[in-house]
Parts: sequence; C-alpha cells; structure tokens
Amino acid sequence: MALKENFISLILLFIVTVNAELVPNYDNVERELKVYDIKSPLVLSCNNTNGDSSDLTWEKDGIEVSKVDSIKDRFRIIAAENKFIIERTNENDNGTYTCSANGERKNITVVANVVVRVPSNVNVVEGEKLTIHCTAVGTDAKIVWQNGNSTITNTTDKFIVQDDETGVENAILMIDNVSLEDAGEYKCIAKNAATESGIKREATDTSMVRVKGKLAALWPFLGICAEVFVLCAIILIYEKRRNKTELEESDTDNNDPKKKRRNYD
Repeated sequence: MALKENFISLILLFIVTVNAELVPNYDNVERELKVYDIKSPLVLSCNNTNGDSSDLTWEKDGIEVSKVDSIKDRFRIIAAENKFIIERTNENDNGTYTCSANGERKNITVVANVVVRVPSNVNVVEGEKLTIHCTAVGTDAKIVWQNGNSTITNTTDKFIVQDDETGVENAILMIDNVSLEDAGEYKCIAKNAATESGIKREATDTSMVRVKGKLAALWPFLGICAEVFVLCAIILIYEKRRNKTELEESDTDNNDPKKKRRNYD
C-alpha cells in the first residue's frame, strides 16, 4: 500500500513540476503533506522554476512568518536555496505553510509525527479501578488500544475508553472492576495523517498490568503471625524440656546415698 502511494506521489510530483512554477518538497504530493519529528529540524523548500529565488515569500496559517510569534527567532530563510527552516521544532509548529512567488501560491500541510508514552508497569488490586493514560504528542493523534491481539472499544461493558484533558482521542483506558483475568499487556497505538499516508509508522508503547488478589495484602501479616507462632512454640518446647531435665536431676540427687550422707554430716 505504501509503495503504491509513493508511486502515485512521484507521478503527481512530475505533473506538478511540469505545469507549475512553484514545486514544494512534499512528503506526500497527493495530500500536499510534510511531516517532521518534534525537536528535529523542519525543512521546507519551494523550487521556483520560472523566477528568481528572491521573489519567494513564506506564510504560516495565512500570516507572514516574520510576524508569527510562535516561531519568532527560531526560523531562518535561505533564499538562494528556496528554503524555510525551523531548527528545533515543537508540537505547535504544525499548520499550513504557504510559499508564494509571481502571483502563485502553494500550500504545504505540515504535521508533527506522533510520540506516545504509557507507564511500563501498572499494579492494581482485584476489584479496584484500573486507569492507563497514553500520553501522545503530535498533530491530531488518535489512540487505539489493544489487549493481546484484541482491539479494545467502548462497545464492551468491561472497558471504558475516553479522551484526555488535551483532547487526544481515546487516550485513557479504564476498567471499573478489575479481575485477575485482566492482567497482561495493553498496547497504545497512535495514528494521525503522517501514519495514514504511509510516511511514518504507527507510534506504539506497551504497559504490563499486574493484578493482585484481594487477600494479597494479608499475606505479609499472616506470614508474620506464622513466624511468631513458630517462635513461641519453640520457646515453649525448650522451656518444657529444660524444666523436665532440672526435675530429673533433682530426683537423681535425692536418691544418691553419698549425697544424702554428706548432707547429714
């Protein structure tokens, strides 16, 4: 599928190159899409085939880039190479960038690749509520959950999937009443335009859920009680044997004629 889309993109790029003055460096020509990794450089180029490179101007979301506060002092333009560069990007650098020259305009839809993170280990007691939050950073991320090979949805009574406070779709997975059978691996899978177009792979992270039985918390206490019981039993047996030995020694002394005569003397 990705190979087919890349082939179509090359054909469209060829058509665009022949018929247009401005040729952006799309990652996906069909969607006019460019993808970047957060904290990495974003490099946009717009080849001006029928004009001077100095005629090229850049906008972000319809505003001249020099007037956009969010990227101020973080970008540079290399006019000789028809390039616009943000050296160290953040999540908010996505949007629609436009290159213009000689009355022609070309839009570039810029999307931040998604990165996800879940707790690597989650411990929960049987009967309590399980909550796993998949933190996703990137443009318009949509989360899908898997348990083993099964995809989790809200259509079952057991699972609850909902958006988080930042608006990331299906970012929170919950089980109201956890059972021992719910233990296992839960995978968070993030998708957006970059993954759907085949430019990037889906971002994934896995959380291992361990469920303790309701009586699990009592085992340490029961273990201590058992140790105290054994220790008391040992002490009682020892004292009983010692008393028996002392009693036998006392009887032996009383029956010894020599000791009796010594006592009389």
